[in-house]
Amino acid sequence: MEIDTVLKADFTGLAAARAGYDALVTAFNAHVEAWKRTVVDRLHNSGWTGSAATRAFADLDLFASKLLAADDELKLVSGVLADAQQSIALVQAELIQALDDAKAAGITVKPDGAMSWENKDDTFEVKATSLSLRVQDALRDAQHADDAITRRLRHFAENATTGTGLDATAALADKAGAGTRETPPDAKATPAQVKAWWDGLTPAEQQHLIHNRPDQIGNRDGVPCLARDQANRIILRQRRAELQGELDRIGKPGQPMSGPGSTVMEDPKATRIKQIQDQLKGIDDIQQKLDHSKPPLYQPTFLLGFDTKDNGHALVAVNNPDTADNVLTFVPGTTARLGNINGDMDKAYEMANSARRAADGTGKTTATIAWSGYDAPQALPNASFGQPALDARDSIYNFQTGLRATHEGPPSNNTIMGHSYGSVAVGMAMRDRGLPVDGAVFVGSPGLGVDNIKELRIDPSRVFVARGDQDGIADWAGLGYGADPADPAFGATAVPTAPNTDHGHYWNDQTPSWFAFGRIAAGGRP
Repeated sequence: MEIDTVLKADFTGLAAARAGYDALVTAFNAHVEAWKRTVVDRLHNSGWTGSAATRAFADLDLFASKLLAADDELKLVSGVLADAQQSIALVQAELIQALDDAKAAGITVKPDGAMSWENKDDTFEVKATSLSLRVQDALRDAQHADDAITRRLRHFAENATTGTGLDATAALADKAGAGTRETPPDAKATPAQVKAWWDGLTPAEQQHLIHNRPDQIGNRDGVPCLARDQANRIILRQRRAELQGELDRIGKPGQPMSGPGSTVMEDPKATRIKQIQDQLKGIDDIQQKLDHSKPPLYQPTFLLGFDTKDNGHALVAVNNPDTADNVLTFVPGTTARLGNINGDMDKAYEMANSARRAADGTGKTTATIAWSGYDAPQALPNASFGQPALDARDSIYNFQTGLRATHEGPPSNNTIMGHSYGSVAVGMAMRDRGLPVDGAVFVGSPGLGVDNIKELRIDPSRVFVARGDQDGIADWAGLGYGADPADPAFGATAVPTAPNTDHGHYWNDQTPSWFAFGRIAAGGRP
């Protein structure tokens, strides 16, 4: 699909055609009702009996059934035409907005979608890349709309040609199918099955779901990045308003209460206030990143998952993983929750910056994802238990398979990174589920739940471990989660670190580990 084709698409003409078709459907429906009332019903009420009457009534009932089936089919075609009108209008507006934004930024968009600009500032290249992706997304959506509408209209045309559309059972199935098109697959569906369902919808149907049922779209693995981002931004605003309203209603906390013996128990109201304030902080931090991506490169940011259940969860991507050549998913450790998402997002931004530098001149793009999608231990004593990591396995697996299902073009180079307790969760998921990743990085890890590197089920040469000389996790390594991954005998490749690197500072700008993470994310070696 070309830019000029989308810009010149006349959906007003389609609206007129739909109106004419609706008039035809209305007239046909009226004729069917009149025929049934004046012919079929009258004969049935005439008192006519005998073998000839029985045969005649059977033929009339069959014919009436065929007419009613045809009426249902015609009404479904009208719905497809309405959907086509809305879909074309949506993608045209999407493209026009991207072109207007490019013009306002001083970037010229050529007929083939190529970008050019006179300013030599690096930020223009990033803006042009972002705008180019938006133009490509609009053109892809236009092609998708054309294909989906054509496929559905062809189905009804074939029904009319073969006579299938006159069969009451077939018409009923088409009617039921139209009513459930926007119903997501059940929870057992794989991300690939979810993607197939999503691709079968038109842009208008997709937008209807995003805006009316965002909770069914935002956190669903298999739904593309852009759709999840739109849905989660809606949920983010809704939940912020709900939490703020709850906070306003609670009011001030009460005084601490006496517990058994000499213990002092905090008022439950105060506990809930703290939780709400913590989640509001996380929401505001996410919103700030969405509104103002981190300088100096201002990479586009996408919200791939969000909820406020328990301590809250968030999945934030820097650059679009569906179109990137390389994708790195970062799984944080102890204390990871919605209120602490800002530090995890910062790490994703740092690695995106480093990966961009590592891929300079290659034209390759890298997306990095802060994946705070599990119930991490909130205190060190709880990190000595493996249940939170075991509980995270399916979520990690589904997310990684979802990245594969929604990716466009050739398969991306995918890396997963676990920090601290997050490395335990990643290691156990690799061990028990077999993740579809090309490489793994374990940072400040106490262990991976395995005794042999081969249990991770990927090429051992693509397993990397970072351990700073001041990282206290070394005292925990090998004590409860299998072999110490930083032990040379384990077989992982060591990531260089700066002197005095402690548990939380592997991502400091321009340090050896910062450079190494970017090279690994971009498909290279540390």
